[in-house]
Amino acid sequence: MKTKLRKTYNILIRSLIILLTIGFIYEQLFYEKDLQPLIEFIPSITSNTSFVWLLILAGLLMTVNLFTEIWKWKFLINKLEKVSWWNAIKAVLTGISISMFLPNRVGDYLGRVFILRKADRMQAVLATVLGSLAQLLTTIIFGLVAGLLFFPLYFELSVALNQWIFSGLIILVAFSLFILLFLYLNFSAFTTIIKRISGKYFIKIEKYIQVFSWYSSRDLSKVLMISILRYLVFSFQFYLLLVAFGVPVNYIEAMMLVCLVYIMMTIIPTVALTEIGVRGSVSLFVFQLFLAPKELWSESIGLGVAAASTVLWLINLALPALLGIVFVYSLRFFRKNNGNHL
Repeated sequence: MKTKLRKTYNILIRSLIILLTIGFIYEQLFYEKDLQPLIEFIPSITSNTSFVWLLILAGLLMTVNLFTEIWKWKFLINKLEKVSWWNAIKAVLTGISISMFLPNRVGDYLGRVFILRKADRMQAVLATVLGSLAQLLTTIIFGLVAGLLFFPLYFELSVALNQWIFSGLIILVAFSLFILLFLYLNFSAFTTIIKRISGKYFIKIEKYIQVFSWYSSRDLSKVLMISILRYLVFSFQFYLLLVAFGVPVNYIEAMMLVCLVYIMMTIIPTVALTEIGVRGSVSLFVFQLFLAPKELWSESIGLGVAAASTVLWLINLALPALLGIVFVYSLRFFRKNNGNHL
């Protein structure tokens, strides 16, 4: 591709991404009016002296949340290309920007790999997927454990049938988590398995499949630990916001419910933008299920849960997406070596 034409296409795609990101955020926040309940609710809660400090702390933890994701991606991608911390920051932020209008966070993969200068982009996507699998596994682990903790609170264990069901669930969850952890930590074995299955066609995909063999169990354990740290950070952010908006739950209860919200969110296909509505609906369902039997549920508590969910979305997704727009012009969709672009 000629240099001038390549530059033109790069500029057009970058401009389109910026317009779509800003347009989608504007539509969700102002046209769809998802912020309206929050705006109406805030005046009634700001009399709480700790409200502002809790909000500030949750906002500051956004940087920790982003840092853990940047750290994880940099660690994974360094097997392909040495990436500076600055470029890793740009990659993750632009990925969030692009994911705002693409389904199931696909933009996270595309936005990040286009920051790379030399690495094969399909290999980079596969390396990035490993990080996402670690985060998904973390969500499943915490979500299933939270489900076990929630069961005795909603179903009477004094009933024999419920005792049998609960015992069966414990065994099933323990077995499932063991299998999932074993498969994840031995992900490099998939290279050998695919080689045997694909036979003579393996040579055509070897370049990409071999990516999985680059990461040892120790590497994948480190990625999982970073993912768990990140999960604990954004879950704690949610808890701080629940306290700020007057939702009557302690930390253990909040973590159990938040973990249930997150695992339910993984089942629902969304684009990041629509998560503001879906996350709010799922949060309301889970928290009402827990608080209503205790006669603690009310319209104001519901507004508090919705407000906490909305502010968390603004802090961890909308704000980083807007910051990522600044770096969109660092993306290179077409290179001089055309053999290396997606």
